Amino acid sequence: MTTVDLPDEFAPEVTEQELESPTFVTVLRVIWFSIRRFFKEKPGQILGSTFILLLLWGTHGRLELLGAIWPAWRGLGVDIHNRPSIIPGLPWDNELLSWIIGVLILVGIPMLLIRFVYKESWSAYGLGLPRKGRRILALQSFVFLTAVSLPAFVVGAQDNSMLARYPFYRPFNSIAEFIIYELAYFLFFLVIEFTFRGYLLFGLAGVRDSEIDTMGGGVPGRFYFDRYALLIQMLSYTAWHLGNPLPEVWGTLIWGLAAGAVAYAVRSIWPVVLSHWLLNVVLDAVLLRRL
Repeated sequence: MTTVDLPDEFAPEVTEQELESPTFVTVLRVIWFSIRRFFKEKPGQILGSTFILLLLWGTHGRLELLGAIWPAWRGLGVDIHNRPSIIPGLPWDNELLSWIIGVLILVGIPMLLIRFVYKESWSAYGLGLPRKGRRILALQSFVFLTAVSLPAFVVGAQDNSMLARYPFYRPFNSIAEFIIYELAYFLFFLVIEFTFRGYLLFGLAGVRDSEIDTMGGGVPGRFYFDRYALLIQMLSYTAWHLGNPLPEVWGTLIWGLAAGAVAYAVRSIWPVVLSHWLLNVVLDAVLLRRL
């Protein structure tokens, strides 16, 4: 029987001899040395903080942990007509609070890490506007993404599972109320696109070999993760959508790759944030006509 040698970089603190005759202690040591990278190295910090912050925000932003300590909380799109009022006069208060808290957790905390831990600029993580020389590409990419995706969103709106899920709050008493709701909805897409196409994509793609204690993986030189950063953010984005309607889940594969490539090329998340938001405004409008 042949054995498969694990690369030393997986857990360099564990010797080859120990891996050839592992014990339960070996398993614990491998776990510990893998987790320790969350605290020692930038890629581990980015991956670990992203997943922890997403867990805090809860399933698709529902903030289940908040509901465990605050009985009035129901969550994003949950029990929309039978839940206690949190903000008087605002029936979609759970949705607004979910988006605001999402910005604080998944945008605010990474921004602090970027500035004070990684000592980098926010624009290096896609938060800056496209620079001169990339603005035409940014506009072209925005128009292309929106135009190509729009038919899929309209067709997806005919699916009953989408109607059962979106809009998160419904119905509205007036067009003005719908417009205000959709403007606030922009915060949701800022959270989503920055998390996956900003912090995770640019954070991993921008890691240099000099920032990793143990060499041997990735691509030598400037980008340690190289193009795999695009796949990592896409897979994470797709996994985050599991449990949503089937058309949406399968759409995340395409959107995750396309939006990631656009953000990476123009060095800014704003074209994809705006496109994603506008497409979902159209989706909500079409779905409301079916109610």
